[in-house]
Order: sequence, then structure tokens, then C-alpha cells
Amino acid sequence: MDDILTARQAQEILKVDRITIYRMINDGRLKGNKIGQQWRFSRSDVEDLLNGLKLSDDSAQIADDRGLPVHCLQAIQDLFSAVSEFPAVLVNLQGEPITNSSEVCQFCQFVSTDPVASEKCQASRRGFAEEAAHGSRHFVCHAGLHYAGVPVKQSEKIIGLLLVGGYRRQGNNEENNRFNRVTLSHIPQEQLQAAYQTAPEFPAEQENKLDSWAAATAQAFESILQERSAFARRLKKIADLTQIP
Repeated sequence: MDDILTARQAQEILKVDRITIYRMINDGRLKGNKIGQQWRFSRSDVEDLLNGLKLSDDSAQIADDRGLPVHCLQAIQDLFSAVSEFPAVLVNLQGEPITNSSEVCQFCQFVSTDPVASEKCQASRRGFAEEAAHGSRHFVCHAGLHYAGVPVKQSEKIIGLLLVGGYRRQGNNEENNRFNRVTLSHIPQEQLQAAYQTAPEFPAEQENKLDSWAAATAQAFESILQERSAFARRLKKIADLTQIP
């Protein structure tokens, strides 16, 4: 169970005065619950703020619930997809998207509008994350589309999986068998089949090239996260130096 802190304990951890604590509550940097006339805070929220994992002001627009700089990651991912012409998305370990998918094929757009099919997609991505933890780098979703995946780390901890795909592998019959089991209530099967053909096709012997592209993009993500953590540490040192006894 997460520890509950008083305002004074939060002050001591963050090394700020009481007025600053109230300012952090008002601008959304620090979440708290008021019990009577006293504020109480989650230790994990306070420590996240200390480590630079929480953003202020427009945080809802530029960071997810863990404070990741999604706007920066999205820009890198979009550029990768524009150059490679392959769809890409960063998902968390539960298979939920952290970034918006880039260069999505029409088939996946159709699937995203169907609640049942969308749940199957998330289940596939969750399975990918589990497989990636054991060293796998290639995956096949419930609809038969292939993906290359690279774990993304922050402070040596895996926080997500960059997926590049889905694509159709040339000469692969298994993907057709999986696709034939996909039905969407609002899309005729003929239209779904035509949309499936819009997914990029890629020969298996060139997948190592796709692996290297995905790895380079994941490394760019990690560089952003490392720089951000270093910046937060520098701000913390400045804050410590400027505290008035």
C-alpha cells in the first residue's frame, strides 16, 4: 500500500516551503486529498515529482499518466513512419498505446472502430510485451499482421514496446488463415479484404533491416528520456542550492 504523507513530510522530501506546496497543488503538479483542514499526499506522487516524472500546466496534453514526454516521442515516431512508410506505435506493458499510431493502414483503422476487434488488438500487443521480455523481437497479431518490436527503457526499466508494423510477410499463408477469422459487424468482408491488402508487404529476408530501424528509433526515445531525467536532476540540485535555511 502506498504511504500517505502530510504536507510537512512532502515539504521535507521536495525541499520546498509550504506556500510552494500549495502552488504545486493549484497548478496540478502535485495531487492531494484534503481531509478536514489537512492535506494528504501519496508518497509515490511526491517522489515522482521529485524525480521529474510529473509535468505542470499543460501536462495532460504533453505527457501520459507516468509523465513521459509523449509529444517528443510522437514527433520522432511520426518522422520514422514518414521516412520508412511503416506504421509504428509505442505501447505500454499492458498493450495500451502511449503514442498515437503513425501511418496506420486502412485495415487497422477499420479494426480500431470495432470494440471486440480492438480488445483483441490490445490482447495481442500485451502478448507481444510479454514475449519481448523473454527476448522475442518478431510478433504476429490475431489478424495475421507481422510486427517488429523493441523494448524502450527509462532508467534501466522497460516502460514500453515500440512496435513497427503490421505488415504482410510475402508468401505467408498463416496470416491469411488468421485474417479469415476476423469479422467486423459494420464492414462488409469484401471491403475488409481490400483494406487488408493496403497493409505493407515485406519479405522475411529483409526483416533484419526493419529490426535495425526500430532499434534506432527506440534508442532515440531512450535518449530523450535520459536527457529529461538528467535535466530534472540538475533542477533538483539548483533547488537544493537556493533553499533558504
